[in-house]
Amino acid sequence: MKLHIMSGPHQGQTIDSTERFTEYQLPHPDRTGIHCRYSINDADGPIAGLPGAVQLHYVGDIGSDAA
Repeated sequence: MKLHIMSGPHQGQTIDSTERFTEYQLPHPDRTGIHCRYSINDADGPIAGLPGAVQLHYVGDIGSDAA
């Protein structure tokens, strides 16, 4: 399954996943020890040019110095 990131530090990236979780965590691109949290919004419609993609939305950071 394709996961398309719609907001946050990873916006515009598409990742592959064999599992469908309600939340995904990716290492922050600029801050060591921080992970960005993304969640699925099932109410989102299809993305033009990305059939079958699931949209992820940024919900905050976790880690040692996350604000």
